[in-house]
Amino acid sequence: MAPPELVAVAFGVAYILLAIRQHRACWIAGGIGTAIYANVFLDAGLPMQAALQVVYVAMSAYGYFAWRTDQGQAAPVRQWTVARHLLALVAVGLATAVSAPLTARYALSAAPVADSLGTWASVVATWLLARRIVDNWLWWIVIDTVLAALFAAQGLFPTAALYFAYALLAVAGWRSWRRSGISS
Repeated sequence: MAPPELVAVAFGVAYILLAIRQHRACWIAGGIGTAIYANVFLDAGLPMQAALQVVYVAMSAYGYFAWRTDQGQAAPVRQWTVARHLLALVAVGLATAVSAPLTARYALSAAPVADSLGTWASVVATWLLARRIVDNWLWWIVIDTVLAALFAAQGLFPTAALYFAYALLAVAGWRSWRRSGISS
């Protein structure tokens, strides 16, 4: 359990708690935590997760600006259609089908399929969160549960615990955002 991993976990906890409350500062905490995690995952032999952290840093900047308020009002929470979710799942599957064999072939990843699938699904879920799509939380419940197992298998136990907590907190996030009202 390395100190950088523990610092990243602390920022990760701050991120999820702020995101549930729809507080814009979640993106700052998320950006800092993911910048630290890029190295943690690279050292753990999970290059797709490490690359994802770089994407997260950029998405944190995007989310911070996308969540700005107009006249004190936060952007409304919206919902996606089933068709959009299916299209996103197909895109995740195709991206995984391309990246998993590449990371396996060049021995870049300790778990090529899980690393790739978790990465691409996380990109979609983060974009949904940044766009205030309430269903992002359902994506995160599944993603975080699978990633918790992956990180535990790689010996990243504090991170595995964090991602398991993320999965549980995603349930709270989904409920909270649904109660806040959904726009069409």
